[in-house]
Amino acid sequence: MSSLEARRLKHLESAIRAASGEQIVTIERLVAEVASLRVADVALARRTEVTRAERRCPHCGTAGAHLHGQDKNNRQRFRCRTSECRRSFNILTGTPMARARKPEKWGHYLSHMTDHHSVRKITAAGIGVNHTTVWRWRHRFLKAAAQDNTAILSGVIEADETFFVRSCKGHRGWVKGRPPETRAARPRAWGATKRGLSGEQVPVLTALDNAGGVYEAILPSLAAIKVALDGRITAGSVVCSDGTAAYVTAAVKAGAEHRRVVVPTITPVAVKVAPVPTKRRQKGRLGLGRVNAQHGQIKALVNGRCRGVATRYLGNYLGWQRAMLRTGFTGKALLDRALA
Repeated sequence: MSSLEARRLKHLESAIRAASGEQIVTIERLVAEVASLRVADVALARRTEVTRAERRCPHCGTAGAHLHGQDKNNRQRFRCRTSECRRSFNILTGTPMARARKPEKWGHYLSHMTDHHSVRKITAAGIGVNHTTVWRWRHRFLKAAAQDNTAILSGVIEADETFFVRSCKGHRGWVKGRPPETRAARPRAWGATKRGLSGEQVPVLTALDNAGGVYEAILPSLAAIKVALDGRITAGSVVCSDGTAAYVTAAVKAGAEHRRVVVPTITPVAVKVAPVPTKRRQKGRLGLGRVNAQHGQIKALVNGRCRGVATRYLGNYLGWQRAMLRTGFTGKALLDRALA
């Protein structure tokens, strides 16, 4: 900051301190309005303050790095003091937004992310970047959101799994003669070629409690359910599931109670022959309604809005859905998480 800018800032601070109550309200409204328009600038400034205070090298984790000039974008650079490292870095090094450009467009872009807009729709909105950049930015922001899983679940826990067809959408291996899987490429919108569960489907475990905590994991197979839930269930909790042995084992190991929820199935023919009267669900009765609703929302996002996603990026979209469920979720929160 130049001496002229420093003097202007000092005069501004003095004017704000001397302002009346009505003027302070006006200033607050003006600052909030400008901050909403310059989300990226504010987030980067805060990131700069944190990095200056800690001066911790993202490469080796050593604190005490010294200032090392500025880069071509006028961002502060640092250099590690340790002789073994001596590497330089800036405020974005080690974050999903490292080497990302055009921060002045991040705020406009994130306003579309909060509404689950498609890549084509965001490009058509005229934010000034092409569809490839829009798609890459999506996964930069979602990379951090994919790591936000509830660590410990407690209370009444509902656990179940759902399945997605294994997909290599967008992969050019079949065209270049290096197919990612030993099979022919499937036409768009085709599902699994085998009926029932098979290796063509990817299981996704979902466990959530009555406090709003959600844990999701993409599993190599159903045998990994017990490992995925290990250490994530509080003792004394009540685990509700369909009775699969892995859920029972995980609950017993955690010192929790397990309840098997049996959902009666009636074939359409049986309904036509002998209609069964429906009963009102008893209040407080345990079930799997919330976890099934979560699966429905995930399916609507992945298979509906996104028209299917590649399996390698499935975790990012699961994190996107979890982020949208949090109270007060905004694009600014997604940016702050990506810069953390």
